[in-house]
Amino acid sequence: MSHGERKGRLNVVKFLELGFAVACLVLHFYSFNDRDIMTSFLATGTFTGYIIVVIGVFAGVLMRAPIHKRIDIFFSVLGCTLFVASGVFIIEAWEFSFRTRTRDLALIKASLSIVNGVLFGFDAVFTFRDK
Repeated sequence: MSHGERKGRLNVVKFLELGFAVACLVLHFYSFNDRDIMTSFLATGTFTGYIIVVIGVFAGVLMRAPIHKRIDIFFSVLGCTLFVASGVFIIEAWEFSFRTRTRDLALIKASLSIVNGVLFGFDAVFTFRDK
């Protein structure tokens, strides 16, 4: 794989990560009552923080100053952990509530968060395997 193919693939993955993080934050706005303050703090910090981190990575690529591979792997592993943990805690908070529109949005938010965590995990693995 050439260097240009690697950059294109990574930009697509980072763009998907950003899109899922923004979608999670928007759904979090519409289903904020997570019944547990720690779940709300974790989800809000994860979604907002990783929007800032991924935009920073894009800014570095645009300025032709990409981040080091080890830092990228660190952010990807941490993102994987935080997004999966947020999704699991959100599902746990809404598991036994009545079926309402807010509950449905919260469960969609949790599912997207777990999918984004898996995407961050794949990003970490592919970045690690890249030469």
